[in-house]
Amino acid sequence: MVRVLLLILVSMALTGHARADVRDLIDEQVLEALAAETSGEAAKRNLDTITLQHRMRSGTQFDAATQHIHDVLQDYGLDEVSLLTYAADGETLYGTQKSRPVWDVRFAQLWEVREAGDGPERIRKLADWDSVPLSLAQDSLSGEATATLVDIGAGTADADYAGKEVRGKLVLTSSQPEAVVDRAVGELGAAGIISYAPNQRSAWWKEDDRLVRWGHIGSFPTTESFAFMISLGEARKLQSRLAAGESILFHAKVDASHEKGQYRFVTARIEGDSKPDEEIHFTCHLDHPRPGANDNASGCMAILEAARTLQALIDAGALPRPERSIRWLWPAEIEGSIMYLVEHDDPSRIKANIHMDMVGGTPVTKAVYRVSGGPMSVPSFISDLAHEITAFVNDQTQRFADGQDVAFPLNAPEGGKEPLQALMEGISMGSDHDIFFEGTWRIPGLYLHEWPDRYIHTNFDTAANIDPTKLKRSAFIGAAAAWYLANMTAEDVPAMLDLLRRNAMKRSADVLAFRKELELLDPAAISEIFFEHERAKIASIRRFAELPDAQFQYAAGALEQLRSLMLVPVPAIYIPRDETVYVRNPDVLGPMNAFGYSYLEDKLGAEALGALQLPHQSTEYGDGYAMAYEALNFVDGRRTVSDIRDWLVAEFGTVSVEAVAEYLQALESIGVLRKL
Repeated sequence: MVRVLLLILVSMALTGHARADVRDLIDEQVLEALAAETSGEAAKRNLDTITLQHRMRSGTQFDAATQHIHDVLQDYGLDEVSLLTYAADGETLYGTQKSRPVWDVRFAQLWEVREAGDGPERIRKLADWDSVPLSLAQDSLSGEATATLVDIGAGTADADYAGKEVRGKLVLTSSQPEAVVDRAVGELGAAGIISYAPNQRSAWWKEDDRLVRWGHIGSFPTTESFAFMISLGEARKLQSRLAAGESILFHAKVDASHEKGQYRFVTARIEGDSKPDEEIHFTCHLDHPRPGANDNASGCMAILEAARTLQALIDAGALPRPERSIRWLWPAEIEGSIMYLVEHDDPSRIKANIHMDMVGGTPVTKAVYRVSGGPMSVPSFISDLAHEITAFVNDQTQRFADGQDVAFPLNAPEGGKEPLQALMEGISMGSDHDIFFEGTWRIPGLYLHEWPDRYIHTNFDTAANIDPTKLKRSAFIGAAAAWYLANMTAEDVPAMLDLLRRNAMKRSADVLAFRKELELLDPAAISEIFFEHERAKIASIRRFAELPDAQFQYAAGALEQLRSLMLVPVPAIYIPRDETVYVRNPDVLGPMNAFGYSYLEDKLGAEALGALQLPHQSTEYGDGYAMAYEALNFVDGRRTVSDIRDWLVAEFGTVSVEAVAEYLQALESIGVLRKL
């Protein structure tokens, strides 16, 4: 029966609409103008410049990249181009984000040496800050040592140190430096750390052992130390020599410090005509170690190209001035977005956010292009809009690659001609869009990104691996979505309602398949939540355009017909429910975890945090981080703990009410929530 229903729903959804065609929503002349003006080459030239800078938060090279973007924007002629400044002092709290101090590095080298009559003699250099900044772990501090090497493996358990003398030695570890520094250096007296840990894991992380990966110690260290990062291949060689009984001597020297300074972020705006105080936002994150090409010079230069494109078309008279303003922001990842929203005069005027983080990888990167909507806690039609634009680009570029004539091949002359083949998803965590979606602000939007990328957070994330065609397509998708949202009126509502109806049918098939995996009462709860979420998507149109009650009721009526096909008998089994209702403390602004600082860990304590169930669970559809994020987002003063658990099940799969209750109680204990 379920299989038959699936086939019926899919057939209904696809009838009369074999190909995605965003021209049902956006005027073809607008699309033609955007496609003709966006330049992957222009974006790539700017990227080439940016990747020369080691763009660590609030550092001098981050400022240099910021200044470049500022000057380019002025040349493009945008209405407003300015610099925003925030404290980088290690003290100031911006909501739940503690400002991190400036990390200033003047010198760092690691040499293998041998004893000689007049002191250690250099043999070979393994790490050098000037040539490969990634070779020094972020937030390393000054130190100098001539010491032999000891392999401690992971360095996180007692057995890793058994029978080994590490005092005064350099320790070799497979873990991130921050995971071992307190034990190895703070307790046992090691002189410093050499790590070959991956910062990100993917299927390819062990296949290219030349890569030097991004390491971290911590912006608020309890143990001050330094750590060098070496490649897996280099680590294997050292381990072989140690296993053979060889004593390996190194000289390490680091001159680095934490200082007080400022974050400087560039912002720009195209002022709207009739509704200038309402804004559509573009964001990226400008910071990352050199070269940091796909992550995230690509996203930053793609939104810069969207700015150039829209301004150029307005200046040429090809497009009118948008009704709402369009703003661009180039902050440091996550922490910068928190600072901006906390200090913003009225975040509610941000109607939507379009975020790009890694959007330019060539085939060599193995990057998979994705367009993610929002979490279920922030229902919006914007995800449907973005997916419709993306499906159109997928279709046009695939047919062009197949040798057909199409109106929108969207290729850059210096780029590839591969089809986009973007995946379209729901929630996907891990960048600044998390902050805009977060329950403090609940700003809807979309997230353009690539995962996996074999070179992410390594010295091989170079400009040579960036495809101008990908940059052009990213700028096009972003500009098209922004233009639609900036100009959306009541006239656009019928076509959007039609899109939502068709997509609800498609999603119904997914829900039917999903609920087969769930237990007991969950399938019934999932179905009801699905339709509540779909109704909320329809209602979200009111954020941008008039939606008369008659139109809303008609659209909701179509959902009700679909709902009747999916009714699930509720078993006559009583399962106790937790009817506790929480409301959020309006004085605690932002997420529980940010970059370089965890508000939750700081207030709750590492041991208590480690004992919580929810942040450490995972399902096929999400991990504990996302579950904990959404659990807080679902708190609205109306949902009970059991209601929140049901919504989490609808989004991620089975999770216990006990785990949810425990997590929310922990948030209550530190003043983030209070009971009603």
